Amino acid sequence: MIDDAFVSTVKSLEVPEMGTDSTAPLLYWLIRTLRPQRVLEVGMGYTTPYLARALKDNKEAFEAERALLGTPGSGEVQPLAHAPYYDEPYEPRLICIDRMTDTSSSAPRALDVLDQLDLTGVCQVIEGDLRGSADKVRDAFGLIDFAWIDTWDTLAFVREYWELVNPAGGMFAAHYLMTYPQGRAVLRYLESLKGRDGGRLEITNLREPHRFGQNSTTLIRRVRDYVDPEDLRPQGNSNDPTGVLAID
Repeated sequence: MIDDAFVSTVKSLEVPEMGTDSTAPLLYWLIRTLRPQRVLEVGMGYTTPYLARALKDNKEAFEAERALLGTPGSGEVQPLAHAPYYDEPYEPRLICIDRMTDTSSSAPRALDVLDQLDLTGVCQVIEGDLRGSADKVRDAFGLIDFAWIDTWDTLAFVREYWELVNPAGGMFAAHYLMTYPQGRAVLRYLESLKGRDGGRLEITNLREPHRFGQNSTTLIRRVRDYVDPEDLRPQGNSNDPTGVLAID
């Protein structure tokens, strides 16, 4: 969990001009909520421990919930649990891509902080450029369930990695696309994908109005093969999931 000790340890990685002080906790809670199996980070630094911690916390929560499933105490811990969810193992992994050469970045120090937080085993690092690393990610991962893209080359990520983002609800978050020309070009390109075969997606832009730069996070979710859980229910609807109000 994110406690005072965690925040204090991670503080050494904060670079104020990078604008991720609010984004890092947001990413933590997105991971905790979505529970992705395979997470990619492009551009290591302050956010890396938050991603790693979220995956470790998810793993611990999953195991605790599964152990209680069907017992009298399960209702107190996870009263709305969907039992089939626990049939498959949850073994989350984080892969980070970074050149490790930017002197203004805290990326090289991130590995030391992960070690201090006992999170080293959660993260695998691909040291190199975003461009040309897609095959390495594909070989290590397969599809990506969640990605955090904090690079000036977001367009290259979309073009090279788009087919690796899980089409059944896979998501990626991109930093700072709303208020500078190159970022807006990426947003226009993403909008253009909506009309292409296999390009179905959802886009949400989160603006930080108090910042002059590095002031937005964009969430993109692929929904080409997404099946709404409601479609899988044998009966009922979102207001009556068990069908008890159904009239014959």
